[in-house]
Amino acid sequence: MGQRTIGIDLAIRGDHVARIFDDGRPQAKSIRFRLTSDSLAGLVAKFREGLPAGSTITAVMEPTGMSWFPVARWLEQAGIKAIRVKGQRVRALRRYLSEHTKTDAADAYVLGAIPLFGGVPVDPVYVPNADRHALQRLTRQRERLEEEVTTIKRRLIDLVRWASPAIEAVLPDFRTNLALAILHDMFNPADVIKARRTTLLGFVAKHANGNHPHTGPFADKLVDGLKAAALETQRLHGAAVNFELLQLEVAVEIDRMRLLESQLGKLGREIETLYGKLHPSDALRTIPGIGNALAPLVLGVLHEARRFAGLHQLRGFCGLFPRTNSSGGADQPGQSITQSGNNRIKRALYLAADAARRIDPGLAEVYWRLMVRKGHHHKQALCAVATRIVNRIGKVLRTGEAYELRDQAGKPISVAEGRAIVAEQFSIPAEIRNARRKHRAESLA
Repeated sequence: MGQRTIGIDLAIRGDHVARIFDDGRPQAKSIRFRLTSDSLAGLVAKFREGLPAGSTITAVMEPTGMSWFPVARWLEQAGIKAIRVKGQRVRALRRYLSEHTKTDAADAYVLGAIPLFGGVPVDPVYVPNADRHALQRLTRQRERLEEEVTTIKRRLIDLVRWASPAIEAVLPDFRTNLALAILHDMFNPADVIKARRTTLLGFVAKHANGNHPHTGPFADKLVDGLKAAALETQRLHGAAVNFELLQLEVAVEIDRMRLLESQLGKLGREIETLYGKLHPSDALRTIPGIGNALAPLVLGVLHEARRFAGLHQLRGFCGLFPRTNSSGGADQPGQSITQSGNNRIKRALYLAADAARRIDPGLAEVYWRLMVRKGHHHKQALCAVATRIVNRIGKVLRTGEAYELRDQAGKPISVAEGRAIVAEQFSIPAEIRNARRKHRAESLA
């Protein structure tokens, strides 16, 4: 016996189940365990029981929630290689091996049998250290909070355009403290009409900040506009809208948004501290398109370069490779990008590519060539640019050296010079952009 494989079926709640295979043959009964230190220590001991020296152990499991994390850590500490496989692969093999059976023991059996059928990645699960894992979680939490803030802002705009369209032209930018204060306390037109002019001027003076003067022509014009908008709103709706309750609804949304933005500030400070500790050279931010927010996210998802065997594996992790379609010895090019890969890093790379193509002449040339000469649409061209950014990220993480922006001749240039070169040599004509959009729309029809 030289190869022991273990299938581990992880549960959301309840017992987890493991099944041992020796050289492809199932051994004994299923093993049930819990996520406790004693249970995991006993599990590892059972995995090694009766195993000759020099034998290898591979554990195969699905990434169910975060249950895999403590299991993978204990296996790693015991020198056992842990592999995670996609649920789709497990379901497909289960249908083949046990079409009408779906139990924890059956799933553990299927997971343990997967290596017999090939296709299992040879690389073990990467278990990040405490700081790297914290950065991964905090950047994900920041994304969730940012999405909530964006949702609230959209709702506020929708409420304003429905209930009081006249006030939208009067208000300063919705992101300012003054606009939010007016919506929070003065959205009810009856309150604005009833309030004295001096009261409204005092309200503006109290909440104005930044580029907004506290007094003077700006404040006078704003108060006049609020009074006129309130009268128009009353004429528009009459008694059809309960503005007292609508005022409460708007105030609650703004209070939520302010709380979320306060929490985002705390998260941002902790993320920056962790990022500086894990990546002191800050070389990631020297790559065009990888800005202040995306650099910690990229590091939080990728962690470190040594976990990848090479750039090909890194690109595969990011999901930026096309499907393969070959038959009769002939390859069919132009296949779509696979749906595999980490969604967070794909989104980050897409945003980075859209920014970088406007700065980096090398990336702008790739984007221009695909759009103008190859007939690709915007998203296809951006995916190609994103692949080049992955290569640069891999090099920066391996070496820790800053990326240097260069022109086509290899001469170092500034960001301003890069923008000028891109604008002069690689601008996409409007008619080509419109043609690509039309072609895409027709193909979807």
